[in-house]
Amino acid sequence: MGRCYCERFAEEGAKVALIYYSQTEAANNVTREIAAKGGTSKAFQCDVTNPRQIETTFERVAEDFGGIDILINNAGIYLLTPIGDTSEDAWDSQINTGLKGIFFCTQAAVPHMRERGGGKIINIGSIAGDHGMPGSSAYCAVKGATKMLTKTMCLELREYNIQVNTLSPGCIETDMNKGYREENEDFMKSLQERFGKGNPWLSPEEMAGTAVFLASSDSHAVTGANIMVDRGYAAY
Repeated sequence: MGRCYCERFAEEGAKVALIYYSQTEAANNVTREIAAKGGTSKAFQCDVTNPRQIETTFERVAEDFGGIDILINNAGIYLLTPIGDTSEDAWDSQINTGLKGIFFCTQAAVPHMRERGGGKIINIGSIAGDHGMPGSSAYCAVKGATKMLTKTMCLELREYNIQVNTLSPGCIETDMNKGYREENEDFMKSLQERFGKGNPWLSPEEMAGTAVFLASSDSHAVTGANIMVDRGYAAY
């Protein structure tokens, strides 16, 4: 999903700062693909659970690109861990990456946005923030909390012309949820029953257009919202 956001925003003319933790080659591949199409991007290594690293990285981004206008908080971890089998490390890694990361990345970006007279912040949520999923307590907790964090941030930051929204994907086929798809036959069956003949699964590319809208002037009055892109999952 992060790759799709980067590529689409580059196509729209944005200068893209790609933050990664460990997948150096994957990050470099994205920057090369963007450059090959005439776009501008640069990859920055950063641990989004470490506020000091975040602050230093965002200072480098602002220095290299002349400022920060848009932030997409996309980093996340999903571990299939039922209650009774969830370790403290499994809990902490999901909470720290998916929730702590959003807060401190936003905190690092806001001063730069204020300098430029405003900005757009998009927090990536999930249908898991509204619908319980067995074996996913930490992940659902993160995504539910993300919506409330978005609402609070939007109220604090609206005086600075900074809009904050949650973009919540539905069922998207990614490597991160492969284990869940393979091990939860009941969920897969219920999902297909909901959609009947329709295909419930989205591609990561299908999220990018809504992200572009939320980052554009067309969404100037949209803030504090949770935008579901789920092929109607939440309508059931």
